[in-house]
Amino acid sequence: MSSFQFKQFSVAHDKSSMKVGTDAVLLGCLIKMEQTRNILEVGCGCGVISLIAAQKSKALIRGVDIDQNSVIQANDNYKKSKWKDCLIAENKSLQALAQQSNQKYDLIISNPPFFENDLKSPSEIRNKARHNDSLSFQDLLSSSRQLLQAEGRLALVLPFNEGEAFIQLASSQNFYLARKILIYPKANKKANRLILEFRLQECPLLTEKLIIREDNNEYTPQYRHVTKDFYLAF
Repeated sequence: MSSFQFKQFSVAHDKSSMKVGTDAVLLGCLIKMEQTRNILEVGCGCGVISLIAAQKSKALIRGVDIDQNSVIQANDNYKKSKWKDCLIAENKSLQALAQQSNQKYDLIISNPPFFENDLKSPSEIRNKARHNDSLSFQDLLSSSRQLLQAEGRLALVLPFNEGEAFIQLASSQNFYLARKILIYPKANKKANRLILEFRLQECPLLTEKLIIREDNNEYTPQYRHVTKDFYLAF
């Protein structure tokens, strides 16, 4: 079984549409969760973001994913963790959840599908995870509005260009950008990822940046500090 070992939990990801990756780990590490009570992860895949959230908070955490095998694997990962009583994954779309549930969340967090009109993989499972045919940015915003507490937050990680487009769309839907973290692979490279945090109420914008690697390919002290509670190497 393909698995990834963190300091306090292990994540099997061989059956999941989305594997453990830097984007998901950084999103989980950088978003503040200590005071949250209810968290929803959209497109939970193998459940790594939810497990990071469980380590950081005392929240009840629900994951949803349209890929059944991902949900099965996420629940298996949850059951093997010390936080099994506060984690659950369901085979359901965000749109269906928004229509069916009265539950409100303090935080909705996602490493969402983002490709539009790109060449697709032969793998339908991979396409669902990476392409937004099944969850458009518009649907993500409208469903999140229905499911968020009045003071809740929506947190995402997106490639830079898609992130900038999402900011514009969110603004037109009266979501307010509260935090923008530019992720640079190296100091001399352009930012290639954005971690974005939105609120439903007007707020000041905090802009930050994080550089992953030094010129010699070693991880930067900043990256090590952000992920040190999770990665075994740090």
